Amino acid sequence: MQAKEITSVPYLISRSILKELLEDGLMTEEEFSKIDAENKKTFNK
Repeated sequence: MQAKEITSVPYLISRSILKELLEDGLMTEEEFSKIDAENKKTFNK
C-alpha cells in the first residue's frame, strides 16, 4: 500500500527548506528523515 502524498503548501515549503539544509551538509539523512516524518504527521491533520 502506498502512502498518500502530502501536497499542503506549508509541508512543501518545510520539505524544501529541509532539502536545502541536507544539500548544504547542515543535517544528516537520518535527521532529514526524522524531521520529515514528524512534518508529515503534523501537516496531514
